[in-house]
Amino acid sequence: MIGYDDPEYDIQPEAASVEMLGYFANLAEQRRGCPMDDIVTKLVQADIDGNALTSDEFGFFVILLAVAGNETTRNAITHGMLAFLDHPEQWELYKEHRPATTADEIVRWVTPVVAFQRTATEDTELGGVEIKRGQRVGMFYSSANFDPEVFDEPGRFDITRDPNPHVGFGGTGAHYCLGANLARLEIDLIFNAIAEHLPDIKQIGEPRRLRSGWLNGIKEIQVQYT
Repeated sequence: MIGYDDPEYDIQPEAASVEMLGYFANLAEQRRGCPMDDIVTKLVQADIDGNALTSDEFGFFVILLAVAGNETTRNAITHGMLAFLDHPEQWELYKEHRPATTADEIVRWVTPVVAFQRTATEDTELGGVEIKRGQRVGMFYSSANFDPEVFDEPGRFDITRDPNPHVGFGGTGAHYCLGANLARLEIDLIFNAIAEHLPDIKQIGEPRRLRSGWLNGIKEIQVQYT
């Protein structure tokens, strides 16, 4: 569903969505009959002022969770490893000190989701541009995360950067990533493990990048370690 505009993948996004929705609909029925301690059961049983999620709302919500919880963190980790390989002094620093600020700098540097859109809920003005209620606005996270008015030397990968007000998790408010802390934990865990077990990892080939206008993805990096 994510790499459908990459010519290497013969994917029909509509067909993939239908297949996933069908799978999640069956999963919802299973959880209604046999609840479990998982996110699917919580969504099936969700009730706000007497209103439950419709079948479509449930299906698309689970698709969002599946994509957001997989593609973003996976590519943050892959790109993060590439950043360390491109900046060996940062890898040495990480192996010695394991800064708690590492995960956020990786997310800023990588910006797994390049851009998103929002719909204006009221008339407003931004940067001298009038935005009318109902108009869609494109937000380029990758641009914001390298804004020299916000970040000191934004083109420098610095795992000790603090503060780090990046928008890699969607900024603030209602659209802030609900899995942000889980993503940080996953990034910390994987790089701790790599530093512990593969400290001499090195790159031996150019990365193969995903062609996508939405996701900053890497399909493959060839590495070597002992």
